[in-house]
Amino acid sequence: MRVALIRHGQTDWNIQRRYQGWHGLDLNEIGRAQAQEAGGRLVAAGSATGADWRWLASSTSPRAVQTAEIVGEVAGLELREQVRDLIERGFGVAEGMLIDEARTRWPDRDYEGGESTAQVLARSLAALDALAAQHAGTDGVVVSHGTVLRLIVGELTGTDPGSLPNGAIAVLDGGPGAWRVEVHPVPSA
Repeated sequence: MRVALIRHGQTDWNIQRRYQGWHGLDLNEIGRAQAQEAGGRLVAAGSATGADWRWLASSTSPRAVQTAEIVGEVAGLELREQVRDLIERGFGVAEGMLIDEARTRWPDRDYEGGESTAQVLARSLAALDALAAQHAGTDGVVVSHGTVLRLIVGELTGTDPGSLPNGAIAVLDGGPGAWRVEVHPVPSA
């Protein structure tokens, strides 16, 4: 079983370098183009890895849903599932703030009212495992967020991949409890 993890396309807050967290932001024009490109790279990744993409899920965030719908148009998939536990890290009081300002105010990144990275990793891996179990070994696609993808890839590889660009793709192989990164994040073009 393979699962392609895709980071949503760009929003205006990405350009401004603001923490988006749970805010319901839409893709901008560049973000829509990135989603289109990610769909093409997804098709190519399927050919390269032998994956047969059968299902498509996203977080409940508008930017992820919009990305998934565009990716689905390119790859011939229909978005059927929106999973709350795949949403971006809740940054609490830091949401909407410039990232540099928030990191200066909270150098330990323990944002009041926000989630810890351990909480984000636990809920997102549980959601990924639940989707894999639900789809019984078929290959699928999940559109989510930068922190979620960074934490999952870091957990599976033992190395923090750093910030992943909008539209990045990582292909996982295995299944619940046995995931491994098959294709390291494919950056946007």
